[in-house]
Amino acid sequence: MFSNIYNGGNVPRSSKYTLTVTTTPMGGGTVSRFSLIKHRVRKFGAACSAIACQRGGINDPRFKRVPANIIFNNMKIIVAQTAGFCMGVKRAVDRALELSDDKSGPTWTLGPLIHNKQTTDMLRQRGVSALDENSPPNAPATLLIRAHGVPPDVMERYKSAGYDIADGTCPKVKAVHNVIERYRRDGYSIVITGDEGHAEVIGLLGYAGDSGYLIQKPDDVDGLPPLGKICLVSQTTFGTELFDLIAARLRERFAGSVIAVKKTICSATDERQEEAKRIAQSVDAVIVVGGKNSANTQRLVQIARECGTHTQAVETEDEIDWEPLRGCKTVGVTAGASTPNWMIKRVCDHLLLLSRTKGKNSMGAFMRLFDIMANLNLFVSSGAVAAYYASCAIQGVKFSIAGGVIALFYFISVYLWNSLTSIENTLHLDISKYRFYNKYPKLLLLLSGASTLAVLVTAFLINRSTFYLMLFAAAAGSAYHITLVPKGLRGLFPYKSMKDIPTSRDLFVALAWATILTFLPQTIGGAAKIVPSTLAAFAVVFILSFIRSLIFDLRDIEGDRIMGRETLITIIGETRARKALLIMIWACVGLLAISPAVMGLTAYRYAGTLRYLFQIPALVYAAVFVRLNAGIRPNHSALFCLLADAIFYLAALGALAAEILVKR
Repeated sequence: MFSNIYNGGNVPRSSKYTLTVTTTPMGGGTVSRFSLIKHRVRKFGAACSAIACQRGGINDPRFKRVPANIIFNNMKIIVAQTAGFCMGVKRAVDRALELSDDKSGPTWTLGPLIHNKQTTDMLRQRGVSALDENSPPNAPATLLIRAHGVPPDVMERYKSAGYDIADGTCPKVKAVHNVIERYRRDGYSIVITGDEGHAEVIGLLGYAGDSGYLIQKPDDVDGLPPLGKICLVSQTTFGTELFDLIAARLRERFAGSVIAVKKTICSATDERQEEAKRIAQSVDAVIVVGGKNSANTQRLVQIARECGTHTQAVETEDEIDWEPLRGCKTVGVTAGASTPNWMIKRVCDHLLLLSRTKGKNSMGAFMRLFDIMANLNLFVSSGAVAAYYASCAIQGVKFSIAGGVIALFYFISVYLWNSLTSIENTLHLDISKYRFYNKYPKLLLLLSGASTLAVLVTAFLINRSTFYLMLFAAAAGSAYHITLVPKGLRGLFPYKSMKDIPTSRDLFVALAWATILTFLPQTIGGAAKIVPSTLAAFAVVFILSFIRSLIFDLRDIEGDRIMGRETLITIIGETRARKALLIMIWACVGLLAISPAVMGLTAYRYAGTLRYLFQIPALVYAAVFVRLNAGIRPNHSALFCLLADAIFYLAALGALAAEILVKR
């Protein structure tokens, strides 16, 4: 089903070592390091084993990052770890998003910010547009210099016109500017290798001035005039091998000249091209995702095709031609430096969809069912049942099947309703869910309504307290997306609905989970009360559901930022958020371990304390998942959902284990 394959340099393809989520043994031999990792994480489940192995590739210096692989229907998809935004592009996009949040005025860019139409289209919706130099705005505004940089005279012209300049030039490109300026002052002629007409090359030639010469291939060296001192630099996304050939030809022709060769190709570009070559040599076909006018994307296409591998260049998943891929066992996916991760994910999801729908076999049918279950939110809803069981155990209340049914259908109805009311948000987060909800909107709305009705009828048949609790919960869940504040009052309260409040989703979701799953067992029992075990159950459910929400926010940070959603993760940043989340989880583990001591050390002898402490493994799993999924591309959303919702399943298993020990 899902596996991580590692192939270190000279190891033949037939000797790949495989670990899978299933119990299938490793093929092709035994690797002690893999076995050790599997042994250490076995207690967290087979799924966690696959995640841990993601981090433990063969220690080959050429393999600084190891591609993630997914196998479905006999098709293995290898995703390049270097695919997606490079540092410079990410920096420019982040700056554009920061400026779009500033309401002081419009933001313009000189030409498209990056070479990716989908990203620039979304930035335009956020108020960041390319400046039309033939009809500039009447009033000067903020002008964002794109990652490729601009000639210095262009920068000065807009500064003198009164524009507020925000320099988004990639630091690697800026370093080339500095090299050119330094050597030009020392009397060198500047020879630049790059693509004629490319935005970065135009900027480099602007810094070189009359001393600059552009060449694109070794033969162009012969067309250069006699030169004394030469500095050779390159467009940062130029091909490494081609640059070396040009440098050799330059030294040959100008053997008596002083030549300073500055290989200014970005290391990320070099790594991306090397990985594309390795992947192309080991797969049946390659998909390169990126803009048609992206030079580094087209270079990846060229490299893959030179390996003799069938290669498709696509901007979106809709451009994939399935027929040449039908018989492929292994497909590699890489992407240019201007391609967002959510687009790579959409392409991978679509490949998996095609392999399941076009390939008619039992595994394909199973995986289609797996996707449907995820799209219907059955994993998280069954997780709610598991959390309900854990809540019952912690409070010492007998588990009620009717309560489990209420929990299941309530969370099905709420998650379906919220997905339907914000379906456009899933376009950049989960293409499978987006298409599923657009295909069956009426049926899903009917299912959501029927689930709500089933919850209320079941609750009414139990008793009035349970009915009122679930009626309030249903109303609150539906109100999250509804406009509650009229326009006339938005001067006092600027948010028209609860979903517009920054960071509200994670907190409201956790509060809803904790409130319902803590008090539902009590109302079914006929007596709602607040005792230490009530607080313990509330805290456990709140923490687990809050952690789950943050895990998904970490996964979706790029799409959330593009759409302007203010989650806790987008506000404080992914790296700091991941560290803060880990600190929070381990702090919760510590609190769970020592909090019973508040009532005295004898409290550790109580059965209730044992049920409480047995929730710690779920938190440990959450910490491992947060720590290790930083290196995992969530290329299959259904699987990611199942692994994330396993937090609740482990909570129920912990409660069950505690019950078994108590009865002994």
